[in-house]
Amino acid sequence: MEKMKRQMSMKRAFIRAAAVMMILVFTVSVLTIYGCRRIQRAILPDSREVWLHTRTVLPDGSVLQGEQRFTLDSPSELCMLVPDGEYEKGSLEDTEFTIERAEAGFWSLRPKQQLLYRAAGISMAGLPFLYSMAGIGLCAWWFYRKKLSLPIQVLADAAKHIIGQDLDFSVEYNSNDELGRLCAAFEEMRQALYDNNRQLWNMLEQRRILQASVAHDLRNPIAIAEGYVEYMQQCFADGNLSDEELRHTLSNLAVTAKRLERYTDYIRDLNAIEETDIKYSAVWLPDFLKRAVESLSMLAQQHSLETACHFAVPECRVQLDEQIFYRIAENIFSNAVRYAAGRVSFCCSLADGMLTVAISDDGRGFPKAMLRKKDTIFYSEDQTGEHMGMGLATSRILCQKHGGSLELSNNTPDGACVTVRLAVRKTG
Repeated sequence: MEKMKRQMSMKRAFIRAAAVMMILVFTVSVLTIYGCRRIQRAILPDSREVWLHTRTVLPDGSVLQGEQRFTLDSPSELCMLVPDGEYEKGSLEDTEFTIERAEAGFWSLRPKQQLLYRAAGISMAGLPFLYSMAGIGLCAWWFYRKKLSLPIQVLADAAKHIIGQDLDFSVEYNSNDELGRLCAAFEEMRQALYDNNRQLWNMLEQRRILQASVAHDLRNPIAIAEGYVEYMQQCFADGNLSDEELRHTLSNLAVTAKRLERYTDYIRDLNAIEETDIKYSAVWLPDFLKRAVESLSMLAQQHSLETACHFAVPECRVQLDEQIFYRIAENIFSNAVRYAAGRVSFCCSLADGMLTVAISDDGRGFPKAMLRKKDTIFYSEDQTGEHMGMGLATSRILCQKHGGSLELSNNTPDGACVTVRLAVRKTG
């Protein structure tokens, strides 16, 4: 069984550490004061002690003197002054008793005792203060090592990565306290920056590919137009340009100009697509996919084609842009219908936040030249200029805007396959 450990907030952790340290300092201080007081009491005589002096005049005129030290709370010990049988009865009348208080002052002690007594007094005042300072320092050190050091180091390393424009890392600090939540927010910020930079990079890369593709695809119609112009100039210079040849050449130039016009229209449409905003909505899978396939299968039925479906999608609710999904699916499905021999397949799966849709046909497949030119936006085998690969170009850009990708491949043994991947988020 996995052990769940509840993390305290930094405020509670600090209060707890300070309370434990205060109790420890108080206990040690009390013991120190008690020990020093015992040392002082052991060094300095007890103020309750007295000296009992006796002076006895014997019958022969001699004087007997003595002294003994007593504590006032032990009067029973006075009986030791007159043991039984030592003096005759009535002899106490000739005895003089004098009680003198024992000197208990500091100055009555020897120098070493005075030094020890002073050291004990200073310790009673100084050691608790030192214990307090040491306790504050130890509490601060423990709190920093246990609660502040690691998250501060994690955030500092993350800041260095971001300053160095390196977002390929993660902020890992598993704690439920304030700094743990700060690290989690920092990780969310890093992920947002990473996604934004990746999207910006994809847009720049897509723009570069678009420019290269336009330059590549416009080369042929421009070269054709230049060839016709050179041919007309040569024929006109030689004087052998007939009216029929002139009409034929002008007709071909008109077709080429129309093709160039369509290119500019497509580029304008692509620019509008790039500015399209993603509008997420909640859809229930796989019902949403089944309805999409049902609507697309009508297009296949018009061409007497069979539609095969396979779904490996759990029942769940996800966030995606329905309009973008339908636009991508319709573009690819219409291309598959145009080249299919008898069947179009529609396969869907969901894993790791990516909705994968593979649309394939049983036609002759993509030409090898098209599979090699993955960086070309417009590509088509149609030499008339009617179909210039606009559907695939639009679908690829829309997939990238939806956080996914579009891949072209050929099935075995025959047929083309377009795999679309869209980033989705589960909501329940």
